Amino acid sequence: MTRSLLFLVEDCQRLWAVTGFAERFAAKLAWPSVASEPRGDPYRAVLGEHHRRLVAMLQAGGLAGDRGPDELADALTGFYLSGRLTGARLERWAPAAIRTVIGAGGAAGSDR
Repeated sequence: MTRSLLFLVEDCQRLWAVTGFAERFAAKLAWPSVASEPRGDPYRAVLGEHHRRLVAMLQAGGLAGDRGPDELADALTGFYLSGRLTGARLERWAPAAIRTVIGAGGAAGSDR
């Protein structure tokens, strides 16, 4: 699995350590009709940029194959969110997500 992909997938967890991020995200989940901030929603912008980078890396590395890179990026992020929401242990969640979503053969052995 590529180091750069692993680092980027792990970024999902690092976002939640940013003060206020998890709380704001939880509020958006609970009340989706809450109006965005006047200049746009910075939390949505950060998540959007994270998603964009994951998609670009999956495309550039040929890891998506014939699958949709957008959906793969969603699945990688969802792997973390599911664990977080259910209170599961999150040690080594990123390598498990990559193996499960991308597959062992798609990125195994690479070191980029």
